[in-house]
Amino acid sequence: MHWDTDDIHTIHCFGDSLTAGYGAVPGAGWVEVVAKRHPEINWTNHASLGALTEDILDALEGTAALTSGQEGFFFMGGTNDILCGFRLSSLEGRLTERLPSISGKVPLTIGIPPLATKESVWSGWQSEAVYERNQLDLAAYGDFLQELAKEINVCLIDFSHAFPLEDAWYYDGLHPNEKGYERFADMAEAAWRIKER
Repeated sequence: MHWDTDDIHTIHCFGDSLTAGYGAVPGAGWVEVVAKRHPEINWTNHASLGALTEDILDALEGTAALTSGQEGFFFMGGTNDILCGFRLSSLEGRLTERLPSISGKVPLTIGIPPLATKESVWSGWQSEAVYERNQLDLAAYGDFLQELAKEINVCLIDFSHAFPLEDAWYYDGLHPNEKGYERFADMAEAAWRIKER
């Protein structure tokens, strides 16, 4: 279903800690930043810390089934699946199976999560032994999401290119800091064309 910003009065955001705004002070996550800039839109952040893709999709589908129209939906997940060692092919298979169906019912935007820096090893999010492999998987996953978004004709926000892969933009090597989330907010605003409202 086409994302028409002029018709959308509510945006539901589903994801993990990257959508929840982990690493920033309360109210400084990217969804909250965009919400403050655009109070004319109703914003609901359904993100859950540590959520796996299956959980995010279940929550999104449940809410989408109750929509009354004029509501947009944002999905971003997969980082936790990759860091937990799940096979990339399995993750991609689940999304290929479920996102086309969701996008046929509601306006959908897909987010590509950012890559991690080495700081994520020292802060305990992953071990050094799997860091390089996880980086390759995260990059390949981003490419997959880009292709899927094209295929099902939905809006895409590529947060993996929001800022350089440098610790100055991160809280802990995995989650952005406030400056990083501000950049996410700018990208969402541009993708949804709500800046000029």
